[in-house]
Amino acid sequence: MARESRQVLVDEEISTMSTDEDLGVVKEKQAWREKYIVPFVFIGFIVIRALDRIFLYRVQKSMADYTAILMSIYWPPMVQVMCFLVSLAYVFRKRQSDKSYNMAWFSPFSERASSQGAVPQKWIAQFALYDQVNAILSAPPSPFIPLVLQTPLNNLVVLFTAFTAFFYLKTRFKMVHYAGICIILCSCLVGVLVELQGPQPIICRGLHGAADAMKNPATAATVPQETRWLVQNATDDCVTGLPPYKNADGEIIYIAFGTLATMYLLYIFAIIPSAFSNCYKQKKLKQVNLDVMWSFFWSGMWQVFWGFLLYPLSWVPWPTPTGHNEAGPSTLSQDLKDSWTCFMGRNPKPSVTTCSAEPAWLWFMMYLLFNVFFNLFFLWLIKRLSGTWASIGSILCGNLCGIFSQFDLFAGPSAQKLTMEQWMALILSSIAMWVYNIEEEVDVNGKSVYGEKEQGDHRYDTFGVMGVDPDEDEYASDDEPMAQDHTNF
Repeated sequence: MARESRQVLVDEEISTMSTDEDLGVVKEKQAWREKYIVPFVFIGFIVIRALDRIFLYRVQKSMADYTAILMSIYWPPMVQVMCFLVSLAYVFRKRQSDKSYNMAWFSPFSERASSQGAVPQKWIAQFALYDQVNAILSAPPSPFIPLVLQTPLNNLVVLFTAFTAFFYLKTRFKMVHYAGICIILCSCLVGVLVELQGPQPIICRGLHGAADAMKNPATAATVPQETRWLVQNATDDCVTGLPPYKNADGEIIYIAFGTLATMYLLYIFAIIPSAFSNCYKQKKLKQVNLDVMWSFFWSGMWQVFWGFLLYPLSWVPWPTPTGHNEAGPSTLSQDLKDSWTCFMGRNPKPSVTTCSAEPAWLWFMMYLLFNVFFNLFFLWLIKRLSGTWASIGSILCGNLCGIFSQFDLFAGPSAQKLTMEQWMALILSSIAMWVYNIEEEVDVNGKSVYGEKEQGDHRYDTFGVMGVDPDEDEYASDDEPMAQDHTNF
């Protein structure tokens, strides 16, 4: 009997030791995961985002006359199909360990939407609204701006996001953060400085004079054909101000300076809704520990709605590479037919010549594949870190995108080599990210805003220290225990 009792004690001790060892292994794995998950996600994010932007730029060059239809009618439902498939795989994976996961997860009123229960759909509608406004406003100017210049211009989102976060989220930045943002602005200027200055006027006058002289048949007969070709191309490139527009075939098309300047300003203005979107997502994702995948799925659903609702903005008579936008309610049916013809790689009418350059549908499918994971990773980084940090992180996406855009394999015939000043801009923006990450962003009490809380971060509540009407109490969350109790903004 005593022997049996001792054996039972030994078995219990072995069981306890085994359990402790298992817990130790689990904690070790969890610590390893916590340490490396951000770098792994971020590396995937920058590579996916870089290719995402290149493929979209390639499509927009081919469909230069139909970019509004592309981003309002084609993109939202097509990317949502991809989103649904990814979400379905997520639910299936969760169900392997928790059988309570089922198709009810897709409900707009799902209790699994956050740690604080069901989430108001108006939050998710705003996620999509600001992103859709950004997509619609940036669509018209995108074909006019070389991809290597879109990179430094997009970096301005960091300044706009930080400004919004300071006042709206009560985020407080340190000197290294301001230094990083200043370096980013300098990189924007460095990247376009040579293009804005242009060559010396005397050089352009000489080239234009030579080109005019060779229009005389007698003069042209004495000059080798290769030399005439070089002079003509150098004359076309000899412009002062913004870089010349190149179509999908890589041919230079003359665009009035006023038109180009307007397109650049519109492109910059389109960044502002994206900046506010970053901060609003940070607030709601952290406030209730919002499920990234669920918000990702329903944001896509709302994006389809906003895409159709805001489509009339495509009837604004903005400039296009071939003249100006002539679309309107009366031309809607024909525009949809023409855009589909263009999408399939054929020119719908003689005045449109870019569609046949390459099949837009092929590159658009590639874009959708990368875009769906980019948006998912971006939401995850905002929730885990912050909206401003995710914007800073996007800089490296732009750097990699600028490098990829040099090669025909990625950017097509309109690929352009990076100039020395553009390389310097990319180097400066990379240094800016390094400087920015020396210290963490903090709230008004000096506590880090990075990370997430299992039951939600009540600092973002209406009367929390980072709320819209902050209270002196650090965590005044008694009146807002559930997601439905929170205010909209």
